Amino acid sequence: MEDKKLKNGGKGTAVGNGLRFLLKQGKNIAPELLDIAGSITGIKGLNSLGNAIRGDESISDIDKELLLKELELDMIEMEEATKRLVSDNQYTITRLIRPLSFLLMLILFISIVMFDGNVGDFTINPAYIPVIQSLFSIMVIFYFSSRGLEKISKIIKKD
Repeated sequence: MEDKKLKNGGKGTAVGNGLRFLLKQGKNIAPELLDIAGSITGIKGLNSLGNAIRGDESISDIDKELLLKELELDMIEMEEATKRLVSDNQYTITRLIRPLSFLLMLILFISIVMFDGNVGDFTINPAYIPVIQSLFSIMVIFYFSSRGLEKISKIIKKD
């Protein structure tokens, strides 16, 4: 379990960092324990890691206590993140921000295209064109790709 194996280049979990620390100190850790730690996803994963730590005979009681405290911190962090997500999804505006932003950008783009040169001397300042193009492109790409990924993840979870 090397530092370069931190998921997504992030800071890692507290218990994972604790295991890395113990390895750097030259302590023996069962490979099965490291495999579980490397595949943690969610609170269930943390619970299974906690059970594995408690049952591991190669770790001293003091190190087990340290790792279990770190695991407790990770669980609290995950629970708080889940609470924030649930709280965000309670309000309609937070769920609609992506589609509304996309709709407003689309209306802006269409209105500029429709009225440019058709109403008096209406013209778009050339400085705005790259900004509008990039915003619109990014929104289209991310909106549709993220919706597609959400649907794919729902299908995978059902299997």
